[in-house]
Amino acid sequence: MDAGSPAAAWRRCPETISMPLRLHDYIVEHAVLDMASDCDCCGSRNRGVPLWRKQTQYAAGHTLNDYYSLTPEVRRQTPVLFLLERRWPSKGTGGFRSLMQEWEVKNAVSDSLIRIVSSNHVGEVPFMLYEQWHVPVPELGIELSVIFQLAWHSQMPGRSLSIQKFMAGCTQEVALGFMHMANVFCRISYGLPPESVEIYNLLEGRSDRHDCGAVPLQESLDYLRLLAPLMEQELHRPYV
Repeated sequence: MDAGSPAAAWRRCPETISMPLRLHDYIVEHAVLDMASDCDCCGSRNRGVPLWRKQTQYAAGHTLNDYYSLTPEVRRQTPVLFLLERRWPSKGTGGFRSLMQEWEVKNAVSDSLIRIVSSNHVGEVPFMLYEQWHVPVPELGIELSVIFQLAWHSQMPGRSLSIQKFMAGCTQEVALGFMHMANVFCRISYGLPPESVEIYNLLEGRSDRHDCGAVPLQESLDYLRLLAPLMEQELHRPYV
């Protein structure tokens, strides 16, 4: 299989395999967040993700997309906070509880973005940039759909990609779920595990890095299989 084109696996499979369900990564993320919504660590006992967090995620995601769409030479001359300011929600539309909360959230995200872009693959062009990819997973009877925010070619022998995900707040369960989905995608598409899956929590200024070489494909398949009841619940309710 061409290691530069995960779509190669997808193009061959629809002719012989009928997939009844497309599983999106955001559905798993939404289900896991709802599963954890009754615990104090989520900051709220209300179902779903608060509007301010969605708006913050939207602004940060588009800022990173804008930034890494530039050539490395232009990136060095472009302040990432200038791009964030263009994407930040207009006053009164972000769903923040107060101006103080908005100020604290914006400062936290700004600090995280500055640290990330100052040292993250500075002279490289990403292989994937906010792209959605699909791959059939016959073992689960699904087609897996994953949005990769940033992915870079791995320089490590026997590995495929270095994958990065950026979130405005993240639980360990969400990070683990995305790691398993990325592991399934890369092992099926490339026949190789990712070099790493790194999830950044922009509000807390930290990241968790997972070495997927130590995670067998079967373990990731079993994890997604255990989420099947939650997936069904998500598929039968509106996504807002």
